[in-house]
Amino acid sequence: MSSHKHGIFGYIIRTIGVILTVSVLAGTCLVPSRVRAQKDLTVDFIEYTFQTLLGKEPEGEQYGFWYRNIKDGNTTAAGMIEMLTESEEFVEKEYSPEQTLALLTKTMTGKELAEAEKERYLSYMESGVSLRRFISDVSKTPDFASVCAQYNINPGSVEDLEPRDLNPELAVFIGEIFTEMYGRTPSAKESNVWTQYFREGKQVAPTFQQIVVSSDYSSRGVSDDQTITSLCHLMLGRDATSEEMGKYHEVMENGMSLDYVEQMIASDPSFHSRCAELGIVPGEVALTQPRDTNYEMTSFLNRLYSRLSGKAPAGEELNDFVLRISEYPSSLRSVIWDMLSTPESREILAADDDFLNTVFEVFYGYQPEQEKITSYKIALSHGVTRERVLTSILNDPAFDAKMSEYGLDTHVEKEVPKKIVALTFDDGPYTDVTMRILDALEPYGAHATFFVTGDRVVRYKDCIIRATNMGCEVGNHTWNHTTLTKISGDAVHKQIWDTCDIIYSITGTYPKVMRPVGGSYNTTVSENVGLPMILWSIDTNDWKYRDSQHVIDEVLNNVRDGDIILMHDLYETTATAVETIVPALIDSGYTLVTISELAEYKKVQMENGKPYFSMRG
Repeated sequence: MSSHKHGIFGYIIRTIGVILTVSVLAGTCLVPSRVRAQKDLTVDFIEYTFQTLLGKEPEGEQYGFWYRNIKDGNTTAAGMIEMLTESEEFVEKEYSPEQTLALLTKTMTGKELAEAEKERYLSYMESGVSLRRFISDVSKTPDFASVCAQYNINPGSVEDLEPRDLNPELAVFIGEIFTEMYGRTPSAKESNVWTQYFREGKQVAPTFQQIVVSSDYSSRGVSDDQTITSLCHLMLGRDATSEEMGKYHEVMENGMSLDYVEQMIASDPSFHSRCAELGIVPGEVALTQPRDTNYEMTSFLNRLYSRLSGKAPAGEELNDFVLRISEYPSSLRSVIWDMLSTPESREILAADDDFLNTVFEVFYGYQPEQEKITSYKIALSHGVTRERVLTSILNDPAFDAKMSEYGLDTHVEKEVPKKIVALTFDDGPYTDVTMRILDALEPYGAHATFFVTGDRVVRYKDCIIRATNMGCEVGNHTWNHTTLTKISGDAVHKQIWDTCDIIYSITGTYPKVMRPVGGSYNTTVSENVGLPMILWSIDTNDWKYRDSQHVIDEVLNNVRDGDIILMHDLYETTATAVETIVPALIDSGYTLVTISELAEYKKVQMENGKPYFSMRG
């Protein structure tokens, strides 16, 4: 602050000097003509300086003014030269910067300015550094002292320099900033303010970050590519290499913001070296946008969105996606479904092949095994929804493993409900009954397991597809309701796997569980069935009584956590009973799950050929 006041005081003194000079030149200060008669070295210096800088002899009044001030010690040789360069007469000469430097060099040293020095000071002047800096520098040289000694005059020096003159290299840097970023040169005031700003320790990198988002810069409509080129030139003091530009383009194409590129540039050793040379603080770029905080995740989401919608996401969209997923990694699955549900995605991925290939390529970076593609295509072709297929794909452990590469823990540990029960239905499907049961389950998001016979699958496939889309499980109940204990091992195998194949041909998924007809099994059945055998802990005997209330009472009066309840989706009375049972169980705190979900929650590793009556624990 003190140097600033000092600079203002010096400016006032110089201004007064200029006024006095003008007054003298106008003849307002009368001096006895005998001064000219007193030819001495001081007079010679005055004449020499006037002749060199202004191309004329000083007038009588001018002799007296300068003679007295020099003799009285009010000014020095450097002070006189400085004030003459600020006079109207000098300004009216309209010397070019090169001519000005040449004249001053000749006046103060009697020599010519070296080419390198001339270029340096010309660059200073182009960047707003005043001529006072040049006069100040030359006034400290032996050559100037030698010239002044010839005239026996005090050389003096130019003090009280303004901020822009105190650090001309920094002023040049500021001039480059204005030229590159604002398309103009800075005013003297701007140069002083900015120089002081950096001299006080303000950080450079954040300043560029602010410039790029300022209205003065953005209103110019400069492309990101040109912005990066300018930032490299200014911050690194050189052009970016083709390899560097390639990296900058790559990260922006992957969804990162310009701030991220600025941070890359600011981390370059060249930037820190340049700041050290200028004596300023480099600082760091603050990454405030969510998408800039995780490059791997942002690039994945950007790639995903672009492939699924045919266009790159806007920065704010990426920020929203990243923010949601960072706070709740498990929400990634819903974000993905949101992307796939857009009209653009549906149009681009209209074909099931395109949908499946794109999903696998973007998620995993490879084409899946043909078996997987085939199974999902089968399911889609028969009406299994893309959402259900996607759920299956995203529930694969491979998805969590891939997401961990992006720093995301998408693994969701299912919360175990306090009480769970599995409703199971045998012998169907049958549209009139099965659809009513599904109607009863759907509003609650409840699940059940349908043990179907193979010979009914094709005829009632709509029931199976709907059950699959709702997250219910389709189990195996033999091909034609055969009691397996009465047939050979090979026949058992055929009964089961013919049914598995027909279910696969509709849903694209093989059953994970089976139920032997009548609950009958023996060693032969266990050895050939090839799936876990699911029995029951509550038998409603709905097939026997055909009484809705009987079924309701059997379930609600006997149900316990972990039970497997046996019913049949062939009877209207069963459907009627289920319409009461489902809300009643839910009101009692039960969660209705499939057999596979029941085993998962109860941590039961089901084994092929082994019977399970319940999973009460």
